[in-house]
Order: sequence, then structure tokens, then C-alpha cells
Amino acid sequence: MDDIFYEKLLYRIIRGRIRLKLGDLVLIIHEPSLDLIEESIEVYEDSYKKAYFREVPIKSEIIETLFDNELWSPFDDKEAEKKEKQIEDLKIEAFKSFYNTKKLRGIRMNIRRLEHQAARLRAKKTCLDHTTCEGVGNFSRSSWLISQSTFFEDGTPYDWSSYNISNVMDEYNSVSVTVEQFRHTARNDPWRSMWITGKKQSSLFNRPSIELTKDQLSLCSYSTLYDNIYESHECPNEKIINDDDCLDGWLIQQRRKSEKDRKQNEVDGMIKNKKISNSQEIFVMADNQESAHEIYGLNDPIARSVVNSRDKQIKAADGDIVKNVDLHDVRQDISIQAHQQGIDQVKGRAK
Repeated sequence: MDDIFYEKLLYRIIRGRIRLKLGDLVLIIHEPSLDLIEESIEVYEDSYKKAYFREVPIKSEIIETLFDNELWSPFDDKEAEKKEKQIEDLKIEAFKSFYNTKKLRGIRMNIRRLEHQAARLRAKKTCLDHTTCEGVGNFSRSSWLISQSTFFEDGTPYDWSSYNISNVMDEYNSVSVTVEQFRHTARNDPWRSMWITGKKQSSLFNRPSIELTKDQLSLCSYSTLYDNIYESHECPNEKIINDDDCLDGWLIQQRRKSEKDRKQNEVDGMIKNKKISNSQEIFVMADNQESAHEIYGLNDPIARSVVNSRDKQIKAADGDIVKNVDLHDVRQDISIQAHQQGIDQVKGRAK
């Protein structure tokens, strides 16, 4: 996409409207005002009630139907979460491999593949949402908003003589701004200069923040994100900032480091007794598996190796009791201590 595309996109966001060309017809769709948004909630509620009394299922009932017919299960959501974690790991790897072009290309391919798989798994749970009361309500609300916000070029309301609401809605949705487009716009001029100047003068979009459109709010959100990146004392170079996958990797790495530091501080706060803090081993209770994983991550590589060794030894015991003194690492420590004591005794007699 070239600079002209992004310039057109930017001014569309600033103006808060979309110009749709449908053959010879040009329609202007304005982002809805606060009054329209408020009124559209009533449209949703009325449509929901009518659907409910027609015995249209609600979302929770559809989820049960999906589960009963083996079209979706909680396992799909867990698999999606697993793939999203793999995507995060790959993005960190992309950040670390930024200057290895061949390796980075392969990483990107795997990221796209996993993103597609995760999206398909997530879609299983929502594939029938349009058949629910909630889906009917949302469609009615969106249709009504489009009907109230679509005009001819001269400003008169569109009469829907050539294209129906569904056609216009499809065209409107097809040109919605993507995350990648928001990010590109947020970090580049002319918007970047507008953003920096507008923040100082408090005059962005020439309207109160509560009246900003959803696209304007999204653009401001991404602009703030890039502000935080540039202000970081570990700010990556400009080439990485312009690469969404690699920058995501840097952000994920920073987030994980921050979470680890926070967890370490929490653990340090739990261990205030000096006798405990100076102990060779400290056991911290976890509320759930995720918390246990975070606590495990606080161990250094040597400690994690000990934990894994003990886990294997206990599993190999097949239910038999394994005493602390029989653990391999404990026996090794005892042997080292006995050897050291022998050396010390010999040194003592030599004196």
C-alpha cells in the first residue's frame, strides 16, 4: 500500500466518515453521533426482546448446542490459547532474529499459519452467533445505524432506491481499518506530527474525547503505544519499530520481564523473615496452575534443573515414597559436604 492510500485513510479517520463509490453513486457514511449510539441501544433491546419471544435461542443455549453436536468444546479454546502462546514465543524469536533475513522469513510464515489456526479454533464458538437473540439484536442495531448515517454527496439522506442496507453494510465492513493500517498510520507522518502537536495544544480532532469515533480512539490508542515505546530507555531501533511482528516480540519480551519482576517482588514480600530468605530452598504456595508456572519461572536454570530431576525421580518411583535424603541432588550435596569435611579435617591435622 502506498503513501496515497494511507493519506486517504488518515483523512477519512480525521473527518469521521467514509466515501463509498458504488458504480456512479457516491455515498457518505458518517460515524454515528452520541445521540444515535444511545438510541441504537434501544433498537438492540427491542430486537432482542422480539427474537426472544419468537423463541430464538440465546448465546448460552447455542454454545450448549455446539458442544452437544461436537462442533465446539472447551478444548478448542485451550488449543487456541496454546497457539496464541506459541505465536508470542515466535514473535520474540522474530525480534531476536531481525537481522537474519532467511530465519525471519520462516518465522513469519509460522506466525501466519498459527494465527490462521487460532482464528479457526476461536471461530468455532462464534460461528452461530448470528442465529441468537444477541446476534439478531446486533444486526438490527448496525442496520439502523447505517440507515441513519448514510447520505448523498449533497448531504441529503440516502433513499435506498439503488442499494439496500445489507449491500451498503457489506461495503462498509469491507473497508474497515485493520490493526496493521492503524499501526502504520500512528507511527508515520503526517499523523505523527499532528499527534505530537495536537497533544501539546489539546486540539486533536477539534472535539471532546467523549465524542471521538471508534477509529479516532483506536488511532489515539496506537499513537500512545508508540509514545511509550519511544520513551522507553530500552527503545528498539527504528527498523524494528516499523516491523509489527518484531516490535510485538519486543513488547511481549518487555511485558514478560515486567511480570516476572512483579512476581519476584510479590515473593520477596512474602518472605520477610531473614532466616527464611537465607534458606537454601523456599517453598511458595500457588493458587492455580498458572501461578505455579509463574513461581517456577522465578527459579534460576540450576534450580529448575533440580526441580525437573526430582520430578522425574518421584514419577519413576511409581507411587512409592521418596524420602528427602534419597533425592539424587540431596545425596549429591551430602556427598560433597562429607568430602569437604574430610579435606578440612586433613588440613586441620596438618597445622
